[in-house]
Amino acid sequence: MSNHKQSRFENRDKRRKANLVLNILIAVVSILIVVVAINLFINSPSTNDVAKDTETSQTKKSPASGKTEKKSDEDIKDSKKDTSDSDKDSDSKQDDSSKSDDSDSKKDSDTDSDETTDDPFKDATVTEGGSSGNVEKTIVNKDWKAVGTEQSGEHTATYDSSSQDWSEMLKAISYATGVSKDQMTVLWLGNNGSPQDAKGKILDKTSGAKYQVTITWEDKKGWKPTKVEKLK
Repeated sequence: MSNHKQSRFENRDKRRKANLVLNILIAVVSILIVVVAINLFINSPSTNDVAKDTETSQTKKSPASGKTEKKSDEDIKDSKKDTSDSDKDSDSKQDDSSKSDDSDSKKDSDTDSDETTDDPFKDATVTEGGSSGNVEKTIVNKDWKAVGTEQSGEHTATYDSSSQDWSEMLKAISYATGVSKDQMTVLWLGNNGSPQDAKGKILDKTSGAKYQVTITWEDKKGWKPTKVEKLK
């Protein structure tokens, strides 16, 4: 009987120890679970961070994919500014081109006026008669200028119709009378008393008027008209 009681006591003692060990293990496991859960919570990204990362990934696309990146307001302003500057440059070039065309037109007009003018005797002094009885009136203009020259070096008057000097003489006569070269018939052109003075008589094919023109040479400037006489 005594042995039976002792055996039951030992069994209860073993069960208590087993329960104690089991409870300790359960506690340790629970603590580990709590620690792991806390670590996961602390190290996991917040909801806001996840949302930001997602938005960034969606808005910033690779240029190679054919999609554009989301631009900031500053980038848009810079783009508009560049476009505006480009438009201004284009307008400026068009204005410069227009001015250049106007300038070329003016030069062409000035070149034409060298030989033919609407009124070659404007602001000129006109007197009746002249150096001979067959002169109807004499025209002198103090504003006449030399017509320019392509010749260089020492000048010698040349009365050869194929020479550059002859061509420039006719240019001076055309300038003084307003009769273009293709509308004039040269009746005579020759020396007027000195190596640097000449005189020419021409016929205006259009009107039939005859003119006698005296011209003088100015160094590096060419022939300059000095007097026009309209013949009867």
